[in-house]
Amino acid sequence: MELSVLDPCRDPEPPGWEDFRETEGLTAIWSYDVLAASSEGSWERPLLTVFRDDERIVGAVGAVYVGLRRPRADRPPRPRREPILLDVRLPGHSNRPTWHFSADVPDGTRRDLVRRFERAARRHLGLGLAGVLYRMVDEPQLSLVARRGSFTRDSPGTTFLRLNWSTTEGWISSLRKKRRASLRQQIAAIAQADDLEVREGGQRRDLDPVELAELNRLHTDRLATRFDPRHPLPPAYFDSLLRRDDVTFISYHSEERLLAFGIVYEHPSSPVSGPWAALRPEEGGRRDLYFDVQVRIVRRAIDAGAKRVLFGRGRAEIKKTLGFEYVPMKLVAVPRWVMG
Repeated sequence: MELSVLDPCRDPEPPGWEDFRETEGLTAIWSYDVLAASSEGSWERPLLTVFRDDERIVGAVGAVYVGLRRPRADRPPRPRREPILLDVRLPGHSNRPTWHFSADVPDGTRRDLVRRFERAARRHLGLGLAGVLYRMVDEPQLSLVARRGSFTRDSPGTTFLRLNWSTTEGWISSLRKKRRASLRQQIAAIAQADDLEVREGGQRRDLDPVELAELNRLHTDRLATRFDPRHPLPPAYFDSLLRRDDVTFISYHSEERLLAFGIVYEHPSSPVSGPWAALRPEEGGRRDLYFDVQVRIVRRAIDAGAKRVLFGRGRAEIKKTLGFEYVPMKLVAVPRWVMG
């Protein structure tokens, strides 16, 4: 089994990558140009590790590496010149671990490949690499990354909705009375607002990536924590998504001012709800747009014949009232001395 460590900002796309991504049902966040665009003007940089069995790609680990000396600097981290942390996550993603293997790769081999990834990353990033942080690890995947000497703690879990209905109204009717009533009122109020326009679809050239990035920055700054810094996504990232037909933007406007937007990474059976950003009412935003966008995402998925929607982390208690199921997650920190 061969292994390659790639910097999408510098290295060419590996042969067969797009075939692997499409065959394995990986959404647009795994596209090579999207990975490269995610780090423009950023203090973090993407790293993609690819495994091949002969010529066929059979697995990958997506991560970013971050400089610890100035974790929010407006320049890329500098391996071998400052302390580095390898953070196993992908920008714009909060639903599941960011590693993936073909179904014919057995569990024991996957564990060995994760250790090989760590050794290769240690060589690639040099002596300054302090360790690796695995985020969004669900219980079935925990044994792949946890080991003696690592540290495991609870982290915010993810959510998803099974689509057991043929219509959106069927889903809403299944909710508790109070939530059902409020959701219908919120949908009706937004639909009847004469000064509010809702647009949705792919290949959205009517949106400004700079405006999207700024709204994302405002929203992200309110959510960032010490252990989850959440670098704002740059305009180049949104520009790369706006050109795609497998990424849907749902946007809310008042007199051409962007009030809020949500992103859906399309998938035939499991579309993924991506970043959401909105102005607060005191900033000129509107109440209840968050609930309206959830309804629109569910409606699109049901109409497309999907089996479930992945809704990511955050607002778990609210999502539970919408019938979403909660998946507990762990964060696993592996210091350098036990990597590999």
